[in-house]
Amino acid sequence: MSRGRPWTADDAAQLRRLVAAGETDARIGETMARHPDLIRKRRRAENLTPGQSRAATVMLMRMNRRRLGKKVAGKYEKEGP
Repeated sequence: MSRGRPWTADDAAQLRRLVAAGETDARIGETMARHPDLIRKRRRAENLTPGQSRAATVMLMRMNRRRLGKKVAGKYEKEGP
């Protein structure tokens, strides 16, 4: 029975980069030409959790703060005389 392509060190490094960038298992599978189930299995074996990068998290936090600030500022401007 054929087991497919073996994982290389370069494949493992690419997987870590893509997971850190917040890519989904499906998108990583497309990029690496592997089935998403194999990506998920390998990701779990290496204890990599899906998610977004720290930079993306910080950017979203800043956007939310700006959005909240505009809502609060607009609320107080309307209450004036």
